[in-house]
Amino acid sequence: MEFAGDFETHLTLRAESDAEVASAAAWAAGQGLKFTHIRLDRGDAPSQPMVTYHGHGTLTGQRARADRWRARLAGAGFTVVREKHEVSCVNADVPDTREEALALGPGHYFETHLKLLLPADADLAELSRLVEPHGARLSRNARRTRDDGRQERFVTQRCSGVGRSTAFELYRTLADSLRAHGLDDARDEEEAGIIDTELEFVVYDSALDLDAGWMDDAPVTDPVVSRRSWYGPGHPATFLPNTAGPHATQEKVFDPALKQFDHAFRSAEPAFADPGLADRWWAANHSAMEHVLRAVASTRWADSLVLRGSMTMPLWVGEQARRPRDLDFVVLPETRSAEHHDSVRMLDDLVTAVGALDPPAELVFDVAGTRREGIWTYERASGRRLVIPWQHAEGPHEVLPPGAVQVDVVFQEPLPQAPQVTVVGDVPVLAVGPELSLAWKVQWLLTDMYPQGKDLYDAVLLAERTALSRELLVTLLRPELGEEAERIDETALRPRDAIRQVGDQEWAHFVRDCPWVEGGPDEWIDRFEAALAPTFREVPKG
Repeated sequence: MEFAGDFETHLTLRAESDAEVASAAAWAAGQGLKFTHIRLDRGDAPSQPMVTYHGHGTLTGQRARADRWRARLAGAGFTVVREKHEVSCVNADVPDTREEALALGPGHYFETHLKLLLPADADLAELSRLVEPHGARLSRNARRTRDDGRQERFVTQRCSGVGRSTAFELYRTLADSLRAHGLDDARDEEEAGIIDTELEFVVYDSALDLDAGWMDDAPVTDPVVSRRSWYGPGHPATFLPNTAGPHATQEKVFDPALKQFDHAFRSAEPAFADPGLADRWWAANHSAMEHVLRAVASTRWADSLVLRGSMTMPLWVGEQARRPRDLDFVVLPETRSAEHHDSVRMLDDLVTAVGALDPPAELVFDVAGTRREGIWTYERASGRRLVIPWQHAEGPHEVLPPGAVQVDVVFQEPLPQAPQVTVVGDVPVLAVGPELSLAWKVQWLLTDMYPQGKDLYDAVLLAERTALSRELLVTLLRPELGEEAERIDETALRPRDAIRQVGDQEWAHFVRDCPWVEGGPDEWIDRFEAALAPTFREVPKG
């Protein structure tokens, strides 16, 4: 099977003496590679020094890259004895069921690492006896010692022949046992307990027998009866936090467009420790978005797609606009459904066009790795989401981490105002104007089950610059609110129970993505009411 996405690769080296390990570490540092010397607590080969790097693309591509590193290591006098490629458990290709897992064959398994901070006098034999029934073993990083005398250990758990829901249940059972033993989740890396957890899926392991006497073969575990939902069938395929890694964090955020899933998440904006790297990444991501927009405009479907959302906001509100994070289109004609054969062909053509058009300098698009998902399922206007990964053409992730362009396409959404040709960047496209953009924002805030902070922010900026016709707004509200639409005024937002979500978790998510925004939701609701008051002072026609 061809796995695609974000990869972590470990190349284990033959280095039997301390001098050989030190030499390998020095060479890796000179190459910009992470070097770790893992010591297993038992086994035929307890010493396992390795180099680690990250990549994005396909497993075939990553294996070819590993071959190149193998040759360079050989040239420096080091022999690779094991090649291991891992992906995140949220990767769309990871098996969801036991049947899918068994079909992959040997060399594919879930692997969980819990990093523990223990007292100097911790009873490691007792800890080993505690974790062994869970298919787990102990190890440590031989190159890391603490000045305070306390010790760090890894608990590694493997399981194969199971889907990811079962794998997570097995991890949870192990973690609960550790907590019952007094090893709680630590608040930081200086507090004793479980200080870090990684859940991965191994997609290729060239030498599983290297762990003989320690882990042996990854144990095949029958599915447990009771399961908690986790990443799996309950997660959208388009949840692709592919910028996350040693260079950036990328949290998950609830997305009401995906509320048909048990875990309706999208990837939050990445947060970089290096401001210079952040600037380069955002510039590259904007270039990637413009490339996709240019590709869309080059297709025969250009006159069927009307752009709206964050990519147009800078045209209407200037520098205060949020950074564009997706391309949001409404399909013409409004009678065409998402299931229509032309709709299916259109989405295929859009992805093909992205790959056919010459990309911006130093960027490569992985169109084969495009993720697709339904959005706003069971709503009045359903849609489709495409997530198209991109990466830097040459350098490692530390030079420029990968990203993805999200394209949302909504069907059967009425357009009460005709779109106009608008130039976005240097691309002429059909786009929604500022008044209809504002009307939609107000509609979503007043009628959606999960109002979003970004819509409140956008609505205020638009309303402070754009006059909104009461007739247009009532036209949008009437199908959902009935006669109540005639009685709505600018204060309708404040008493809604649902808007309290904007005041809590949702607003926190919004300001995390837009940290320059000042003031809380109450202040922005005040501005909303002041800016929209003229709309509701209009005398209804007729």
